[in-house]
Amino acid sequence: MKVCYFGTYDETFPRNRVLIQGLLENGVEVVRCQAKLWSGTDDKIRGVKGMGRNPLSPALARRVAGSYYRLWREHRRTGRYDVMVVGYAGHFDMLMAALLARLRRRPLVFDAFLSLYATAVEDRMIVRPGSLVARGLRFIDRLSCALADTVLMDTESHINWYSGRYRLSKKRFRRVLMGASEPAPAGEEPAGRGSVFNVLYFGQFIPLHGVEQIIGAARELRGHPDIAFELVGEGQTYAASESRVRAEGLNNVTFVPGWFSPDELAVRVRGADVCLGVFGTGVKASLVIPQKVVFAVALGKPVLTMDSPALREVFRPGHDIMVCQPGSSQSLAAAILALKDDAGLRQQIADGGHRLFRERFCPGAVGRSMKEILMSVCEAK
Repeated sequence: MKVCYFGTYDETFPRNRVLIQGLLENGVEVVRCQAKLWSGTDDKIRGVKGMGRNPLSPALARRVAGSYYRLWREHRRTGRYDVMVVGYAGHFDMLMAALLARLRRRPLVFDAFLSLYATAVEDRMIVRPGSLVARGLRFIDRLSCALADTVLMDTESHINWYSGRYRLSKKRFRRVLMGASEPAPAGEEPAGRGSVFNVLYFGQFIPLHGVEQIIGAARELRGHPDIAFELVGEGQTYAASESRVRAEGLNNVTFVPGWFSPDELAVRVRGADVCLGVFGTGVKASLVIPQKVVFAVALGKPVLTMDSPALREVFRPGHDIMVCQPGSSQSLAAAILALKDDAGLRQQIADGGHRLFRERFCPGAVGRSMKEILMSVCEAK
């Protein structure tokens, strides 16, 4: 099988990297047909905000036109392939992809992964509801999926929500889990932290992560000097989080600002006693299994995150993951204490999570699932 992996996707983004790696590990030939539109997440966010201020910006129009011209030229040089896959986040790429795939009479698979509208308007709140850009994102969400022969999402919960919201048949959707790359071998082990129980958050401080719940748990546990919280990364709610910690005088919280490579994050994760997932109260938090959760279980660490239907599609709370009630700092604090006081439970969850990673979330496993879907799509066509 030969796959044309098409679009303005960022190949370093974990979703794209794992899917491509997984296909290659399963004997699929992957031809990358790619033209970058954004230089990274920050650039993309600035672009979306710019659209909110001026959707008809000449500078943005030139940038988009240049990217799609390069993409068209790349596709012309692409030889014969069996199926086209549009990588994340390729919602806007689907118009060109649908035309080119149909001209070659090839099936088209779209890795939607998430809703542009839900992310920009409801989760990150960088686009005003009811605005022209918000309505445009909602339209593109539906159109991009309607143009595909098959749409990939990361959980059945996400599929149910997406298909219901946009009135699309569930038969159009297939689940491919959010995987993570195999961790690099551990280098020098992190320095010991003595008697301190280290609770680690790492991420981009987006609303989905619910950092306010983590800070609330730190406040609940301020009377436990042997518990320390480390918040690693930067992003949307970083400044507000730091201000709150300073205002409340929480000496048990340390911030480590910056953008870190996967290898650098792996060092932090290996030095933690427990890694935190997501705790946001928005709808999206209940629909996904976050990549940060999979990254931590890949490294064999116990993970604590909010309970959700999406999580329970794969994980078993108390066996391979620890959960708390959504939106409750008190529940989060209680779960941290339970893990701190029971080394056997921590080890059981760490071992179970890592075993699940090897079975379901490693690139080989994700790529095998993806290959089966692509083969069925090609046979149906």
